[in-house]
Amino acid sequence: MARRNRSEGDSPKASTTATERKQKTDGGVAGPGRLTQIRTVYRLTRQRDPRALWWSLAGLLIPFGIGILLALLVGPLWVWLPIGVMLGLVSGMNVFSRRVQNTAYAEMEGQPGAAAGIVERMRGDWRLTPAVAVNRHQDVVHRVVCRAGVVVIAEGRGRGQRELLGNEVRRVRKVIGETPIHDIVVGNGPGEVPLPKLQATLMRLPRTLRRGEVDPVERRLRAVSAPTLPIPKGPIPRNIPRGGKIR
Repeated sequence: MARRNRSEGDSPKASTTATERKQKTDGGVAGPGRLTQIRTVYRLTRQRDPRALWWSLAGLLIPFGIGILLALLVGPLWVWLPIGVMLGLVSGMNVFSRRVQNTAYAEMEGQPGAAAGIVERMRGDWRLTPAVAVNRHQDVVHRVVCRAGVVVIAEGRGRGQRELLGNEVRRVRKVIGETPIHDIVVGNGPGEVPLPKLQATLMRLPRTLRRGEVDPVERRLRAVSAPTLPIPKGPIPRNIPRGGKIR
């Protein structure tokens, strides 16, 4: 991060206040505003999902139409019309966010580390250790410690991901004892979890650990996962005296 010299007489508090005042005056010139971000996301999503606009409009207009219908059949217009508008806005934004999420998952699918990227963006206490095992075919295994126990996630394009998964599950089982362990293979084959459904699958896991029980499990796994010192290659010298000098 680059440093910037301050002129004499300026204080950090004064500089911060001036910066905040400028941002409020310029209306967010220092960074993109919320509307600018929405327009950018919409433009990128529409390029990859042309039907996103129509699904969002459907989510907006259907509740609005139901509100008008209820106003005509049940009660006064001034009561049901605002309700229909609010429900339509919430529904339209929800549909739009789902289309954006699906587009992002489609872009990530097939890339190494995509599953780890999804776990990193999840809200809650999901303690991810990415790439605890990797092979030459770019099959990767990640480990997650959470309220559900330990979750081992395998992803990749090769055939060795299940072998990596089994080895990691056996290694973790020796450390955590009776703590629940779950294994997930990300993919589109039988018995596998598609990448767009990974977050929902993790959220549905039963919460069997208390908050205070998560930390000890994570510490035990970190202890056995600590990197070992590299062993030098070549023959080991046998004529080393107790003083430490090689003859």
